[in-house]
Amino acid sequence: MDPRRARVFPVPAEAQDDARMFMLGGDTIRAVKVIVDATGYDLRQARDIVYALVYDIEVPRAN
Repeated sequence: MDPRRARVFPVPAEAQDDARMFMLGGDTIRAVKVIVDATGYDLRQARDIVYALVYDIEVPRAN
């Protein structure tokens, strides 16, 4: 896992908010599913993104 890789993957703002909420609630699997469903990224990329959201690493917002 490397949340810093998430800085190059744009993710819609709503998906970021939802995934962050699930991560803070302890539901990592559901957070990853939100990102995969919204973006089509693979599981590794989605996992990096959800951890980046929790560690306050900037994830670009998609349009």
